[in-house]
Amino acid sequence: MSKLFVANLTKQEFQLIYWVENSKKPVITKIKPGQQESVYPQGSHVDHERIVDQHKMYGLIPVSELDRHREFVGQCYQYDTPIPLDRLYTGMTNNEDALVKQALERRKEAVASSDDLMQKAAQETDSKLGSFEVEIKEVEQKGVEPTVHEVLAVGEEAQESRRRGRPRRN
Repeated sequence: MSKLFVANLTKQEFQLIYWVENSKKPVITKIKPGQQESVYPQGSHVDHERIVDQHKMYGLIPVSELDRHREFVGQCYQYDTPIPLDRLYTGMTNNEDALVKQALERRKEAVASSDDLMQKAAQETDSKLGSFEVEIKEVEQKGVEPTVHEVLAVGEEAQESRRRGRPRRN
């Protein structure tokens, strides 16, 4: 008898919803974050292939292709044997890195868009805008060292290097 294992590589519970032959309602399998479940254990290999085909368009990939993906991968699958824990860990770690990179790109795009709007506003008022800079800092918490400090700059003066941290008082 064939088995299908589906793993959740996200940080939230995932509901795998699929249709099987001769059923009037969809079947739901809940998969906790970083876990895997055997899906439709009474099904044949053909049934399992149909389930996989229903979810490929949403990013379900075989475990063997996990290393080839540099972008976020929500779920992966494997036939017959459970997915090794090291593969789950690697997949979740890669997802974390991918999300951090995507977030940085979105912040850069937001800064560039804001700079464009400021440049247009400056042009309309016959003003000149040299550079535009956004600084992101983590809010200080009692007993916790702030770790996030990021400066995103756009414009002519953006090429100059800027020191990190608080400015010194004279």
